[in-house]
Parts: sequence; C-alpha cells; structure tokens
Amino acid sequence: MKEITQVSSRSCRTAALLITLPLLLAGCTSAVGENSKSSDKAEAQASVKAPALVFAPPKIDSANNRPLPLDKYLVNPSQQSIIDKAYKKLVSTCMARFGFEYKLSTYQGQRDSDAPTTRVSGHYGHQNSKLMAKWGYHPEGGAPINQSSSGTSIPKVTPNQKVAELGTSDPKHNFGPGGQVIHGHTVPNHGCIGEATKRLTGTVDGKLLDPQIAVNVNFKTMYEARQDKRTKSVFAKWSLCMKDRGFNYKDPLAAISDPEWQKSSNPTAHELKVATTDAACRHKENVVGIWYAVDYAYEEQALAANAAAMAKVKANLESKVRIATQLMANNG
Repeated sequence: MKEITQVSSRSCRTAALLITLPLLLAGCTSAVGENSKSSDKAEAQASVKAPALVFAPPKIDSANNRPLPLDKYLVNPSQQSIIDKAYKKLVSTCMARFGFEYKLSTYQGQRDSDAPTTRVSGHYGHQNSKLMAKWGYHPEGGAPINQSSSGTSIPKVTPNQKVAELGTSDPKHNFGPGGQVIHGHTVPNHGCIGEATKRLTGTVDGKLLDPQIAVNVNFKTMYEARQDKRTKSVFAKWSLCMKDRGFNYKDPLAAISDPEWQKSSNPTAHELKVATTDAACRHKENVVGIWYAVDYAYEEQALAANAAAMAKVKANLESKVRIATQLMANNG
C-alpha cells in the first residue's frame, strides 16, 4: 500500500510558492533585508536622488490595469500558477518512485475580481470604489474561514518519507545530499524537493519564484515611492480629507492595515464607512494617479541601476515558465 504524506512548513520555498500576497506592506522590508545574501545587497543599494517623473500623473482611481516596469521581472499570477502546478507534479512523481502518494497542501490567497494580472502584489491597496463599498478592506467575498480545526487528521510522516522528500532525516538540516536507497531507488540530492526544484531552475536550491535581488528591488522601490515627498504630499491631503469626515489615518496604508478589520470575516458597518470615505478621498486628491507615477519612476531608476542583474532575473523567469509549461503540456 502506498503511504500518504503532506508538506507543512518544512520548506520555505514551498510556502512561498503557495502564498499570494494581496498587498505588500512596507513593514516587510526588514524581513527581506535579514534574508538577503551579500551579493544581492550590493546590487540594490539605496538611491541617492529622487527620480523625475516619467509622465504626468494620470487622473485615475485604479492602477491595477496599468503596467509597472518591474512587472516583466517578477512572477505574475498566471506564471505563479503554472510553476506551482509543475512543481507539485514533479515532487509527487518523484515520491511515487519510492512508494509514497504525496500531497502538497495548498493556500491560494484571495484576489479581487479587479486585481492586476501583470503582478502578484497590489501596490496601492483596494482601489475599486464599488468593491470597497460592499467589502471594505476585506477580500471580495469575505475572509476565508479558518479550516485548521476541521477535524481532518494529517497523516504521520515516516522516516523514509522524510528522507525521500528532503534527502535527510536529520532534524538539524532542512535538506541533505540524498544517496539513501528506498524500495530499490536512490534518493536524489535534497530529496524529491531538490529534484523538482532542479528540473525547474537548474539547481537543487534554485528560486522557484523571485530571486532575492528582484525581491529587494521590488520592496526598495515601493518603500522609496511611499517616502517620496510627492507621495507624502498627496497622502497628507488624503489624510485631511479623511479627518474632515471623522476618520483619523495618516495615509491609505494605515487605513488598510487597521487591526480592527481582522476581527471579523466580513466587514462591519464602520469598516464600510471608512472604506467608502477612503475611496472618495482617493478620488478627490488623485492619490493613486500620483502614487503610481512616482512608483513607476522609482522602478525605472532601479532597473537602470541593476540592469545586468535584472536581465538575468528576467531570463531565468522566462526559462522557469517555459519548462513548467512544457512539463504540464507533456504530462510531466
């Protein structure tokens, strides 16, 4: 009988692959910096001068249907989906050689119907006034109910399963060199996770999604754009608009991240009032138009400063997507 195993948080690569963030907040930059490799840090140094705008700020309420320079260098939702499917198939196929039926747990973050298709992150938060009036700062359809206590038991992972998956049974190491023989088959380097990752990226420890240099540049430009005096100026106008209507938030990000919204799976009447006012004040001050124009300029500046590294990032991304697409088309 085949045994069944499920992956939990054993591999950061797997977790990262399965999570879609609707909004990347500036507070995450510290975590990114802590995990950066020295070679990546050197290529993403802080900008000295604020860039000139590439174009005049458009009068818009939403930038979700507009491109950003980094879009071609970062995994978008459709690319993430095909890489995810190919990775799961490769790991499952590998584990089957050792007699294990392997299931990877999946969490797909909710995306609103107006979410951008060219990037995973929604830089500017909720922008659709109709959705905000109905769902506030919650995802469209409401927040998912926690299924962790549904009573479904997680199959116990045997030592051989762990060896086949990771190439080691040593709890002190995330992965091992493999070489063990299970049911007549030799475990590959870094186990089946390593084999799948190597097939898609060329190395057992390759990046399935965005490499650190791309993550650094993305977070850095978002942070810089939010700190730019042009963005801060329109945020201040937005804040005054909100205050005139009875709500005290320093900027749109503060309204989005109000912990009050996390207390229920659906928006409260108060949340809907705040979100509706937020949308009106954004429109009045052209918050998204100015924010988008500034963001665009910082991304172009960063790409120029990291041209060689980002060209490599783009080539590697295109290669991963091509391999994943072929794997799924040919049934692995």
